[in-house]
Amino acid sequence: MDKSLKYRLVVWAVALFLAFLLPSGINSSSQIQKTSIATAIGLDKSENELEVSVQVVVPQPGSNYSPKYVIATAKGKNLPEAIENIELKLGQEIGLAHCFVIVLGDKVCEDNLASTLDYLMRSNIMGNNSALLHTDGKAKELLEQSSKLSESDVNNLQHIAKYNQEHYSSSNTDLVSFFNAYASNCPFCVVGSLNVDDSNSSQSQEQGQSQQNQGQEQNKGGSDQKVLKNEGEAIVFKNGKKLTKLKKEDLNNFGWLDSKAQKGFLILEHVSNDLFDDATITLHIKNKSVNFSASLENNIPVLTANIFFEAFVESIEDGKKEITGAHQNLCTQDFQEQIDKKIKEQISDAIKLSKEKNFDIIGVFNVFNTKNHKKWKEFLQNLANPEDYMQEIEVISNISMHHKL
Repeated sequence: MDKSLKYRLVVWAVALFLAFLLPSGINSSSQIQKTSIATAIGLDKSENELEVSVQVVVPQPGSNYSPKYVIATAKGKNLPEAIENIELKLGQEIGLAHCFVIVLGDKVCEDNLASTLDYLMRSNIMGNNSALLHTDGKAKELLEQSSKLSESDVNNLQHIAKYNQEHYSSSNTDLVSFFNAYASNCPFCVVGSLNVDDSNSSQSQEQGQSQQNQGQEQNKGGSDQKVLKNEGEAIVFKNGKKLTKLKKEDLNNFGWLDSKAQKGFLILEHVSNDLFDDATITLHIKNKSVNFSASLENNIPVLTANIFFEAFVESIEDGKKEITGAHQNLCTQDFQEQIDKKIKEQISDAIKLSKEKNFDIIGVFNVFNTKNHKKWKEFLQNLANPEDYMQEIEVISNISMHHKL
């Protein structure tokens, strides 16, 4: 075959290929035109309907990464219907693959949350490691406030939702962990709580009113000056429903029995010995670990917690007004005993609260069921109500401290 003929055939083949395929490629919409990327979703209860709010990323032109967020909201009988109604408003599908947090309004937590979230687990439309976050008010308001702060990455919801677990307590629960707990024999989990603080609004409003030359619009702007408030609180869920709220102090107490919490602080007050006179000493706790052993003695379940950690002196406030040398050994026998006593008091308070509210967030059930299954099963069968097992638990703690004091 002539070379020129071969060349013409190749050219015609390429031309026909482009003629059929190029128009469809030009006319088809890009992924970003068809899909709205959601970074957070909020759930609120509105009468007999579910109100869903989605935090959507709006791309901004420019060389620097400075995202803008908008909140899209719709109601529905359930989560799929509400999301569909949001998509109708936006004219785009909602992409939840990058949704890093699910904010739960307080009222939606009064019902069985597992039924509400079931769609997100079964549909496989979002990452299963999305963190759950509770708020006393409405999830929509929290997302709106977060969107205003997001450009400078201040109080980012993702960072706040994960901070407690990585540092002080495991009050961060993701979607899979929630359902694993819900389906287990120990159906308890802890979800961190975050709120919108509008305490500065009235002050800002008064300042705006005193500046009459700036008009009414500034006064309105002042009333919108709110911040996110993270006080280290959390919600205990039982069988998918809100049971009670824990304060930061409560979580710190439970942290000694939490294998995931590796860092924290311990404040000792009224320390008096040869070195100190009514001193307040703050210790920084690092590399904490805890392992459990379980036994049933005379049909009484005894949980032994073996706790190890490293301690560093962060600050000393001493009534003697004397400066203690930085390299001086501060960890006397008496000081160690005070540390041991303080930790055991905090553990005792944690167990007391567990019995009062009848919850098990440290996994006592799982420890006994794993380490002493047969006797544990018999123990539960002898209880009038097997769910009341925490009322019979006794805890012994062994403290081992490696000090750099």
